[in-house]
Amino acid sequence: MKRTLRRLLSSALAAGMIAGLCLTASAINYPSSYWPLHNRWADLENSSDLDGIVSNVQQTYDLLTQYPTDQDVCWNLEPKCAKASWACEVKGDIDGAITWLERQLVFARWLHDNGQGYEDTLLDGAARLEYLKAAKTPRVFAQTGQDPSPYASGPKSGTWYGAALGSSHTGQSAALMYITFNDGYSVDYWVNYYLDTESDFRQAASGGVIEVAWNFSPESTAGAQAVLSADSYISEGVRSLGNLDATVLLRVGAEMNNWSECDPDTYIQAFRKVAQAAAPYDNIQMVFSPDNISNRNVTIDRFYPGDQYVDWVGMSTYQNTNYQDLYGAPHSYAMGSLPGSNPYYGTGVYDYDPLVVIKPIVDLAAAHNKPVMVSECGFSYRNPAGQDQTAYAVDQLTKFYSYVNMIYPQVKAVFYFDVNLGGSAHAYALDGNSAVASAYRSAISGNGAYLSDPGGSAVNWEELSQTRLSQAGTVKLAVYAPFPGVVNAKVEYYVDGALAHTSSQAPYYFELDTAALGGGSHTVHAVASGNQFSRASQTYTLTVPGAPVPAEPEPQPQPPAPGAFTDVAETDWYYAPVQWAVENGITSGMGDGSFGAAQTCTRAQIITFLHAASGKPEATGGNPFTDVAETDYFYNAARWAAEKGLIDGDRFAGETPCTRSSTMVYLWKLAGAPEQPGDLGALFTDVAASDSHAHAVGWAVREGVTAGMGDGAFGVDNICTRAQIMTFLRAAMG
Repeated sequence: MKRTLRRLLSSALAAGMIAGLCLTASAINYPSSYWPLHNRWADLENSSDLDGIVSNVQQTYDLLTQYPTDQDVCWNLEPKCAKASWACEVKGDIDGAITWLERQLVFARWLHDNGQGYEDTLLDGAARLEYLKAAKTPRVFAQTGQDPSPYASGPKSGTWYGAALGSSHTGQSAALMYITFNDGYSVDYWVNYYLDTESDFRQAASGGVIEVAWNFSPESTAGAQAVLSADSYISEGVRSLGNLDATVLLRVGAEMNNWSECDPDTYIQAFRKVAQAAAPYDNIQMVFSPDNISNRNVTIDRFYPGDQYVDWVGMSTYQNTNYQDLYGAPHSYAMGSLPGSNPYYGTGVYDYDPLVVIKPIVDLAAAHNKPVMVSECGFSYRNPAGQDQTAYAVDQLTKFYSYVNMIYPQVKAVFYFDVNLGGSAHAYALDGNSAVASAYRSAISGNGAYLSDPGGSAVNWEELSQTRLSQAGTVKLAVYAPFPGVVNAKVEYYVDGALAHTSSQAPYYFELDTAALGGGSHTVHAVASGNQFSRASQTYTLTVPGAPVPAEPEPQPQPPAPGAFTDVAETDWYYAPVQWAVENGITSGMGDGSFGAAQTCTRAQIITFLHAASGKPEATGGNPFTDVAETDYFYNAARWAAEKGLIDGDRFAGETPCTRSSTMVYLWKLAGAPEQPGDLGALFTDVAASDSHAHAVGWAVREGVTAGMGDGAFGVDNICTRAQIMTFLRAAMG
């Protein structure tokens, strides 16, 4: 019987971030340019100045990574990278959050490998990285997949589903029963008992599917050792199960990775003993089934018995914690909320999507080429304080059953823990909440791949890039767009560039009538937005059989005159630069009648402007950036920038704010990076000769690109607006 999960929430990440924020005696001989950044950090680290935090950390990172990696560098940069990553996530900049988190983990790994004990930071960081990667690019799926299952075990198409014995739901293709190992009764006794008392079991035992949860007692090393000395009980038990006219999914010693104490070697011996006894029975398939979240002291793969003993990789997964606090307020983003949002346990803003937390188990199954079984799952509609959380349970159950076999096609069986646990802080039983029961039925029906007949077939889901239509007709689409802290996003479907459908409820279904599109190739993409996040999917090409419908040629838009922009007047200091930019095809404004003169610029935008101002030359090499997709509007510009040496490394970080100093560096490099003679440090109060941007600033002043801020400073960290960027580009390239 499933008991309340034994999970101890940890605030170790907070301790990991705090470590090293205070500068101690260091082996580094810090340059003079470091100290203004250090002093500024004292004001920024607990502030809400998100852009200032990222800018300060970027400059500090660029400065200190010139030195050999050692304890001082890692202590300095690890917590700052963590803060920059969180600042980016708070802003909605997922790419930046990923970049800074990956950098943080590099420093945390070095510290851990050198005896500093950063295990919690690494665990939490790796889990958060999975949430960010899932949120980075929405995925579009189609219910058209016809490919048979590649696994020897499980259904050939579709997904078996069922619930614990005693449930009142019909149409299920499987049943779940529990047996406690050596509880004083034989397995044969329990088989006959359920044949007499449970119609679901009788039905499953006549050509159906039965999951048998054979739980150790106690759930510990001692329980595993008891298995090793129970030869006759095991022999009788597998014989009783083997005689059933059913496929038996035998789950042995589940959730071992969350027991208070369990020796992996002893567990493996016990599992193998049962597997060897069951091997002669063709209808018994062995299930290795950990909990989806491990005790922090162990890893799941330490318990894996070996491919020859395992037919399925299963899991237990429960959503209990509610994405609202006890006062009913949604978990929200703030610079101080990181310790309360723990991705390893899926709490806080990471309590909105139930699919990410199971990915490590799916990955384990994929590594061993095994199908995945959700051995038991539940969605509590009551929190530990006794308060109702029906809306939470409905949302989480809907997402789980709608998506689990869509985004993880390895999932071939799902079992619901439809049990009323007396005295439990949580409530899962479907007959105790009509809204949750209705959501269960609706999610299974809407998904369409769950099997009512264990030997039947179903139309599977596949990512739209894999879809090959044999005829025109209606295709059911769905979008997976999980944003941390967002219950439901707004999803817009675009077909051939035009808005075709909007959905605001996961799983964001859309019935696309391909016959109305006409034969030929059509493009489909989706844009998802929620709270601070907005992301676009890749653009998919869907070929519809039949003759293509001739398209009317679209009139080519003419670039507007500067005066036509609502925020550009002839008296503005940037009127002439904007006019120059429009006439030379560098930009045509924001598309809403404005130029966006006061909007700040990102790296992706300025590189696109520079590429256009240079005549949009074709890049000859490949794409060196791991965070740039072919569908990104700046794809060609980014490749060109890499070839010209404007951007180094394997990450483009297109959302990075564009500062005055970085703009000058781009322009200076584009001009051939000429060295500047003289005392560059005397030019401005905030530019030292040792600064990486010193030569670029000196060149910009001598070429008349800019003269600084007029107060003795250059304003190296000031973020540029679109109007300023056009002024600099015209002065340097016009």
